[in-house]
Order: sequence, then C-alpha cells, then structure tokens
Amino acid sequence: MAYKWKPSASQRRAFAQKRQDPTEAAAYEQRKTDKANKRRSTSQFDYEKAGGSYTPTKEQHDFCLNHYDLFATVDEQAAANDVMYGYSCSEKVHHDSIHIVNEKRRILCL
Repeated sequence: MAYKWKPSASQRRAFAQKRQDPTEAAAYEQRKTDKANKRRSTSQFDYEKAGGSYTPTKEQHDFCLNHYDLFATVDEQAAANDVMYGYSCSEKVHHDSIHIVNEKRRILCL
C-alpha cells in the first residue's frame, strides 16, 4: 500500500488559524474551485448526462400532487412538475428532479 501524507497536529492548527482570516479562506476556496474546474475541463466524463433519466413512479407522482405546497423554491416546483409530467406522459425525467422529490418524501416521512 502506498504512503499517504497526513498533516501533523501543528500543521492542522496552522491551517485552521489561516482559515479564520476571511481573505485566506476566500483564496483557499478559489484555489479549490479553480482546481476542480481544471480537472473537469480535461475530463471525458459528461457531467450533463450523468445519472441518466428515469420514468417517475406512481408514488412519486402522487406525492407531488398531494404535497405540492412543500416545494418552496422555483427549482423544487420545477422538479415536482417534471415528475408529474413524466409519470402522466410515461416519459423519462432527469434523475435530479426525481432526487429532489425523493428528498422531500424522506423529510416528510421522518
């Protein structure tokens, strides 16, 4: 097994102190974002099609129909509408919309 570097306790403390400074924290987040964007730009992975599309179930449709008031934001309402349309017309819906509806279902059941 290859060696994996881990910071020491003093290095962790120094990093935590640097993160308390707003300019250092913003610079760190910017470096993270730039690194991720650079990695994505050369990647062959299709981020738009990731996860695929699926036909919603009757339970998902009924939940959206009966609990539409739980979908507060515009994105959540669009997801609920997509799921209801997908089930009614037997068409596939992007998994992000189904995921939003399933998260609302889990929250309500807890």
